[in-house]
Amino acid sequence: MSAATASDLERYMLDLVNEERTSRGLNALVLDKVLNASADAHSSWMLDNNVFSHSGIGGSTPTERMEAEGFDLSGSWRTAENIAAQSERGDEGLFDDVYDLHIALMNSAGHRENILMPELEVVGIGIQTGTYSYDSGTYYSVMVTQNFAMTGGETTPDILGPSASVPENTNSQPDTAGVLVGTATAENLVGTDQNDTITGSGGNDILSGQGGIDTAVYMNDRSNYGLTISDDTIIIEDRSGRDGTDTLNSIEILDFDDTSFDLTKFTNVGKLTDADMLAFCELYVAYFNRAPDATGLLFWGSELASGSSMDEIARKFYDSPETQSLYGGSNSTSDFVTAVYSNVLGRAPDAAGFTYWVDALDSGSVDQASFILAMIGGAKAATGSAVDAQYLEMKAEIGAYFAVVNGLNNGSVAQAAMQAFDGTVDSVSEVKSIIDDHATLVDTAQGSEFTISVTGLTDDALDWV
Repeated sequence: MSAATASDLERYMLDLVNEERTSRGLNALVLDKVLNASADAHSSWMLDNNVFSHSGIGGSTPTERMEAEGFDLSGSWRTAENIAAQSERGDEGLFDDVYDLHIALMNSAGHRENILMPELEVVGIGIQTGTYSYDSGTYYSVMVTQNFAMTGGETTPDILGPSASVPENTNSQPDTAGVLVGTATAENLVGTDQNDTITGSGGNDILSGQGGIDTAVYMNDRSNYGLTISDDTIIIEDRSGRDGTDTLNSIEILDFDDTSFDLTKFTNVGKLTDADMLAFCELYVAYFNRAPDATGLLFWGSELASGSSMDEIARKFYDSPETQSLYGGSNSTSDFVTAVYSNVLGRAPDAAGFTYWVDALDSGSVDQASFILAMIGGAKAATGSAVDAQYLEMKAEIGAYFAVVNGLNNGSVAQAAMQAFDGTVDSVSEVKSIIDDHATLVDTAQGSEFTISVTGLTDDALDWV
């Protein structure tokens, strides 16, 4: 068993932690010598290896390191770990740096949750100093590890008097999630196989969640950010510059200041082929009579890639309030067919096609929910119209350029872009200019619009214009 007595800096941080707890009616934590040794060793290891991670020596988890030092996890137990680092700054001495790091931890939801966990009893605090290399350079730094625990086993309090023990019971608790907070410079933050919460805190970071359901925390509203999906990697850019541009690996949830965003509902879209996505854009444009919003298109495209059929999605589109406002008010089958021809193909129905589709609807061989999809298929069939097929293909490319390539979500611009299209090449050039101008505005304006684009999918949309 390893044991360590806390330094003055570590006792100062304990005082800060206990002030937070007791002011909220929670019990004060007691320093534990074994946990102190575990925390000290991990802080030293991170400095020695220039790593900032809950995964420690040999890929160990926080709980494994606590047990390896000899901490007794018996009966009912729980563990948690916070880590933090910053370059030395401010007044001479390190007490102000410890205070800065405490404030940073309390300002991070996941770290604050660990500090204020009601059932905790003991803590180990490891504060080590040394040189640490950031993206901007190498600086003398303060590295902190906080190892929290409750246990039904023996503890080794870092106070005068005999060892304390807590009555044992048999309800064991699992390892708690990891929480990582970075600094204002670029870092590689690596989580554990648990449900981690990772905050880059500025700089162009690499955030890797590993296993579990992992959350990346961002400080601004979602409208400040742009996502780019590429294979299994996601790039997120904060246009305000505050959070930098991060690379995300195995991150499932984005926690913005105003909302959360479930990435798992969008990433499967990368499994589609270009042909699949263009056909899906045709469907989206036909049902809503506008360029698709990126969030909606990629969500439903991911559903398509996950096994939903075009017919299933078409029926859900038809039931949406937006589609019903376009088509649901038709007083007769004839009115409905005429409206669909106008919105989907940009023309009045020809006599033969009008009669065919009215009869099909009236006989029940096709229902209104799937009619638009059926009409797209008829237009693109060998027996269909080459003019109609080309019209649909150009609409699909406009949709892909707006939503997939540029990742735009502004509904007014989506409608304006599609309304400017009249089937001619000249109108496509006008549409592309509308989209490009808006994309440039979004790229330079803070808080204007959340974007989510995909690379490697329909990249050549409208490249002939």
